[in-house]
Amino acid sequence: MHYNKVLGYLCVTASMALMGCSTITTGVSQPFTVNTPMADGAKCILKDSKGAQWVMNATPMTLEVRKGDGPMTVSCSKAGFNDAEVVVEEGLAGMTFGNILLGGGIGIVVDSVSGAAQEYPDAVSVWLEPKQFASKASADKWSAAKQAFDDAQAAKIKNVQGQSSSNYSPQSGNE
Repeated sequence: MHYNKVLGYLCVTASMALMGCSTITTGVSQPFTVNTPMADGAKCILKDSKGAQWVMNATPMTLEVRKGDGPMTVSCSKAGFNDAEVVVEEGLAGMTFGNILLGGGIGIVVDSVSGAAQEYPDAVSVWLEPKQFASKASADKWSAAKQAFDDAQAAKIKNVQGQSSSNYSPQSGNE
């Protein structure tokens, strides 16, 4: 009988330890990098939906941002360049799925409230276009680099979408 009581306490303790798994394993903040290709040294201001703000005085730079209050707007400026802004959305943190399997409903609630269930991508690139190019060759170089970046991003998105749709195969008669 004593053995069953100890086993019961261990099960309860283990369950409570698993609740909020992402909160424990990944925390409520994360490193976030901003790059400004071909315009290093730009100043960027990051602002989340709750109004929290972080300042990067010179890119590229990495700092800790709070998760769970997205989307985040990243606004960058540099003398001689047009200002640029991107909006960065959050996705689900990987450990969130562990909560579903191990921690149950309470773990998801804890992680959602704390922000640990969400995460930003590790880095974002903000392209600042020069206000004036020194030559047509420099304009072409900038445009080609930007186009290559955009194409790479589109390919990543297409790859992710392809992986998602290849996992789906409707049964006949269920359409």
